[in-house]
Amino acid sequence: MNNFSLEQVPLQDRDLLERLSGYFDAVDTRLNRGEGWLIFNASGTRSQRISRYLRIRLNEVIPRWSFLYMPWRDLALTSYLTQVEFQSVELPELQGRAKREFDIATRVSRQTMTKTATVDLLVVNGLHPQHAHEVQYLLDTLESRYNHRLATILLTPDQPHELASGISNTGGVGAAAWAHIQSRLYEKNLIAV
Repeated sequence: MNNFSLEQVPLQDRDLLERLSGYFDAVDTRLNRGEGWLIFNASGTRSQRISRYLRIRLNEVIPRWSFLYMPWRDLALTSYLTQVEFQSVELPELQGRAKREFDIATRVSRQTMTKTATVDLLVVNGLHPQHAHEVQYLLDTLESRYNHRLATILLTPDQPHELASGISNTGGVGAAAWAHIQSRLYEKNLIAV
C-alpha cells in the first residue's frame, strides 16, 4: 500500500485503508464523478493514520488533479472571518496598519474560499461545526462542490448521530442545513464509521 505499513493497525482501519487504496487506484474515475468520502470517528491515532495515508496518496495525484488538504480549524476560521468579522467592520474607520492587516486577512480568506470551492479534491480533517456561521459556510461550500461535481473527503471525530445533532442544534439554519448536507454527502460520498 505505497510504503504504508498495515502492521498492528486495527481491523476497521485496515479495511478503511484498503477501501481508500481502491479509491485512489481509480482516482481519475472517482474525481470525474465527484465522488469523495465521509469518514466518521476519525480522532486521535486513527485520524493521524488516515491523514498520513491520504497525504501520501494525494501527492500521487499531482499534477493531474488539484487538491487542498486543510484542518477544520482553518475552514472554521475562514467562515468566521468572512461571515462574521468582515461583516461587522466599517472600512472608513480603518487606517494605516489596521487597514493593511484587514486587506491581508480579506485577501487570504477570499483565496481560501475560492480554493475550497474550485479544487478537484478538497480534504477537510477534523470536521466539527459548532456555530451557525460554520454550518452555513460548510453548507455553501458543499453545495458549490456538489453542483460542480467536485469531490470532497471529510474526516470528523464525531459519530454519525453526533455530527447530525451538532449541525442540527446550531442556531439559525441547523436542522434544515443538516437535512441538505446529509442528502449531498450520502449521495456523492463513500461512508466509513
